[in-house]
Amino acid sequence: MTHAMPAAYPMPRAPDLRILRGMKLRLPLVALALVLLVACTGLPGPSANSPTLPPASDPSATTDAEPSERPTQSAPPAVAWAPASVPASEMNSAMTSVVPGGDGLVAVGFDGAFGSIVWTSTDGSAWRDVTPDGFQSYGLVSTIELADSTLLAVGRGDTINVEAESAAGFRSEDGLIWFQVDGGANMRGQILDVVEDGGGILIAVGGVPGGDSAGFWRSTDAGETWQRSGADIPQAFLWAVTEGGPGFVAVGWRRTPTPSAAVWTSTDGVTWEAAADPEGFSGFEGIDVVAAPNGTLVMAGGLVAGGEGRIWTSTNGVDWSIAEVEGGLMKAGIRSLVVTPIGLVGVGHRNMDGAAWLSTDDGASWAPLGEPLPDAYFTNAFPADDGLIIVGGTQTGTLETGIDGRAAVWLTTLGD
Repeated sequence: MTHAMPAAYPMPRAPDLRILRGMKLRLPLVALALVLLVACTGLPGPSANSPTLPPASDPSATTDAEPSERPTQSAPPAVAWAPASVPASEMNSAMTSVVPGGDGLVAVGFDGAFGSIVWTSTDGSAWRDVTPDGFQSYGLVSTIELADSTLLAVGRGDTINVEAESAAGFRSEDGLIWFQVDGGANMRGQILDVVEDGGGILIAVGGVPGGDSAGFWRSTDAGETWQRSGADIPQAFLWAVTEGGPGFVAVGWRRTPTPSAAVWTSTDGVTWEAAADPEGFSGFEGIDVVAAPNGTLVMAGGLVAGGEGRIWTSTNGVDWSIAEVEGGLMKAGIRSLVVTPIGLVGVGHRNMDGAAWLSTDDGASWAPLGEPLPDAYFTNAFPADDGLIIVGGTQTGTLETGIDGRAAVWLTTLGD
């Protein structure tokens, strides 16, 4: 082979579950990094089969309004995290994405070893395991519903033989039967996120063979076939992509020469340009990005070394400002951002607890959403009609006694 896979794919960390960037990537793949990230794309709107969620308690006291012309940040509602009924799963497993599909909802995650698990639910409150045979060696980390109502899951192929250096993409009409897409030589590396534009073009981002290199993929046939797009970006990595700004915006990190959060923009998904590093990028990485209802781009990220999260906003994908977060994000971070009927929600962690934050002013300011959930971490969320379905995992124990983590799903109601 001309290139070897990077000896250390960049991996974010949980506060105590450290996955060192210097270790050889064998079994965890980046799916494990995402599973253990207790630090996008715009998620689809509410499903027709939305669950009945637990009632929320009375809204908390209001906070001081922002003295600006932007929408005023209102007080977040108080919420309760209600656990769903889920299948038994192996230690170190976790769900990483949830989308509408099949009979209602489909969740995809990490099985705790080398592969992926797939669950389905009619309403989000009870789930069943429908993992296909053969998924034990595929690491699927991100799933979206396409415009034709089919599902596309992306990640890494052949997680056991890492020398294969293969990315993976699977399509499904019902969440039960999955077909691997044809990528040929173009599907080398690992795909971490994918977005579909209004014209049926798919853009994906991730890591490619070479020394810590980032790359782009493009599909014009609903993900059936893929081509590499643009040039490889050396000494960099891409975590997420969304439609917005001049066309598409991708976020991650690059060395300049030390690690720094980085953003790339494109008008067509073919040619990409790096944005200049603004205030607050040094030492951080961008982990997810989404477009708010008013078009504002919102990026969540954290220190490459771990320990602090951060949120930025931009009107064009090039110029970024640090958002205000009530209570800050020390020992906290946001893994995923999602648009909901009451505003933007970010889910992730605070210390060793699952946590969420809400913005009602298009990402300019944020406040905690409910109390953190002990012994849990949130990786993604889906907006139901009157609340959220949150996926991730539980985590109990310590490094000294051993960590026991299992895939999990929670439901909560969001008030008006």
